[in-house]
Amino acid sequence: MRRRFQASDTMLPSLPLVGGEDHVAPANPIAVFGAMPLTRRAVLASLFAAYFCVFAVQQGLAQSDPLASWNDTPTKAAIIDFVARVTTPAGPEFVPEEERVAVFDMDGTLIPEKPVPAALIPIIIDIKAAITAKPMLAEKPGIQAFLRGDEAALAAAGEQGLNELIAAATDGKTTEEFSAEILPLMEKTPEKRFGVPYTRAVYQPMRELLAYLEANGFQNWICSGSPILFTRAVSEAMLGIPPQRVMGSTAGTRLDERGGKTVLVFDGSVDHVNDREGKPPTINLALGMRPVFVGGNEGGGGDIAMMRWSKDRKGPSFQLLINHDDADREFAYAEPDGYSLNAASKYGFHVVSMKQDWKVVVAP
Repeated sequence: MRRRFQASDTMLPSLPLVGGEDHVAPANPIAVFGAMPLTRRAVLASLFAAYFCVFAVQQGLAQSDPLASWNDTPTKAAIIDFVARVTTPAGPEFVPEEERVAVFDMDGTLIPEKPVPAALIPIIIDIKAAITAKPMLAEKPGIQAFLRGDEAALAAAGEQGLNELIAAATDGKTTEEFSAEILPLMEKTPEKRFGVPYTRAVYQPMRELLAYLEANGFQNWICSGSPILFTRAVSEAMLGIPPQRVMGSTAGTRLDERGGKTVLVFDGSVDHVNDREGKPPTINLALGMRPVFVGGNEGGGGDIAMMRWSKDRKGPSFQLLINHDDADREFAYAEPDGYSLNAASKYGFHVVSMKQDWKVVVAP
């Protein structure tokens, strides 16, 4: 037989009511929890129960918002509307799950790319050692900019300059040696702008978007200009994207033998720079189809080609361009000719204003 709740069961302190009475309504009291009269403890218990009920509802509503770090703007509404349309089986724009592929640039789209790209962090010491061994490397524009600490010139060197730096630093290392060093270093190195380790320096709204798409049957991929070995080493820990879904720039390697075992060794060259018009062929090689959803960023013009290629697919598609317009919470920078923003306007891409669309940039 179930025991009835008793006033002594509560852990609340005994608080006297006005007049010192033990019952709120001594005459003909309301019965709660079976036949128990409405005591002061029962009143407090009921109030706390009501409070926690409201709190639970509020928490449930917050959790039901898959893009909680996004402000309620037209951009957020467009994302949710698109996902609903392509995942409704009876709808005219339904996209089968096997075709729901989303491709994202990484630097500047999923993680900050200023003041320097994340791929440079694990190799700074190696770059200096490589230049000491081969002084002629210092003649390359990207390396010159790095040595001067010239962030503007380094950005102007683009993906080519970045990959020249990576190639110089990894020359002679095996692919396994380079990969094994990256994640531990990124986990313990703080990102100065946001005060968190580099592995946590991820745009929170974009992290939520990746989870939202995956929950709705999308397969998320990265198509980055950063070296593929770097991106593969951090993609799962930082973004929840497995390394086999990563596309990127490649450094030259050769087969060698060390300690009686075959290894791949970097040869100091840049094999392929995955940027601009080079991205659609890379995606096609990996996927064999045009992605339904593409995310990129304004700042270097490197993502417009793959966004246009997605836009021109037969059927519905969605293109998202991140605009770095929030100097207070991140960085504010733009292309001098407005190339990416102009393309977004011309081709109907959705533009994310960091300042207006995001409640938070990087979670603390």
